[in-house]
Amino acid sequence: MIHHVGITVHDLTASTEFYRDLLGGDVEGPFERSGPRIGEVTGYPGVIVRQSFVSADDGDTVVELLQYENGSPTRIDPDHGRAGAAHVAITVADLDATLERLRGRGVAAISEPIVTSHPMAGCRAVYVLDPDRVRVELVRLPA
Repeated sequence: MIHHVGITVHDLTASTEFYRDLLGGDVEGPFERSGPRIGEVTGYPGVIVRQSFVSADDGDTVVELLQYENGSPTRIDPDHGRAGAAHVAITVADLDATLERLRGRGVAAISEPIVTSHPMAGCRAVYVLDPDRVRVELVRLPA
């Protein structure tokens, strides 16, 4: 069982708003973590980590957002065609309404929704980009 998904972000406030609007649940944080223990666990001595947790309205999905200060200056290219990239897939009750709400905030979809085949036969899905261009797959399960 996956406990949560963690995503390193450039702007904690913008990303928290994006995932709160997408998931419709509660936000815990922001919290600030620093000190020798945090430096040791992250591998970045002297790092300051700002952190928020965004839960889905059903309470089962949790996204942890982390903004590192004094971490690595390198930003990765989250293009999911590159080895090592990842995406988050989130089930939504109404794909069209969710997509319309996100488009109202200026969030673009990669394409129009598709109907998927085996092993996710009958699902409707589409990718959107979060504020750091991380792909988020919106999935509507078959009725």
